[in-house]
Amino acid sequence: GFGTNDDGVCRYDGKNFTYFTEKDGLGGSAVRGIVQDGGGTLWFATSGGISRYDRKTFTNFTVKDGLLHNNVWSILLDRSGNLWFGTEGGVNRYDGKKFTSFPIPVTSVTSFPTGMSSPKLVWSIVEDRSGNLWFGTNGGGVYRYDRKSLTSFTTKEGLIDNFVFSMAEDRSGNLWFGTYGGVSRYNGKTFTNFTEKDGLSSNFVWTMLEDKNGNLWFGTGG
Repeated sequence: GFGTNDDGVCRYDGKNFTYFTEKDGLGGSAVRGIVQDGGGTLWFATSGGISRYDRKTFTNFTVKDGLLHNNVWSILLDRSGNLWFGTEGGVNRYDGKKFTSFPIPVTSVTSFPTGMSSPKLVWSIVEDRSGNLWFGTNGGGVYRYDRKSLTSFTTKEGLIDNFVFSMAEDRSGNLWFGTYGGVSRYNGKTFTNFTEKDGLSSNFVWTMLEDKNGNLWFGTGG
């Protein structure tokens, strides 16, 4: 499936494209993330809450159900089967029964270059091979959660920029962070940073992916 910025979600069956929008029961018109759980159910992070699709109908979850904010920007299914959602109002965890809030420190910055001015916004969530969760924030850098406590990584620790939109772990175990100021690679000890000077088309790195050959691809915002 493909998530669009304002046209719902699109399914491709190998021959045809089928669109699902709010008219079909989808929670919001913008879809920022898609995951499939162990039972084959699809979950969508949308601009109007969380949508669950059981191949027949959509079920939507909003602030009425315990979601911190209906504008959802990131989604992760962890190895334990919990769903994590990064919203404009912070992070929620869903255990299959209820939503609980997960406290991420609120950034103290007051200038937001993207126009999204929520200090609680979490743009991205990933789980590394050790089971640590990483949260990319809107001006507060990255937080690593080792299932016990949070560790902060900001420009003070060597991160290139504190607005973190995307993250990925490569096959060597390095963590990559796509930010408003370029790309940072973290090897568990130190950061190595890359910008337009190194060949990036833009320092605004919105998304990233490692392909099966080990190449990293970066989608930029400018």
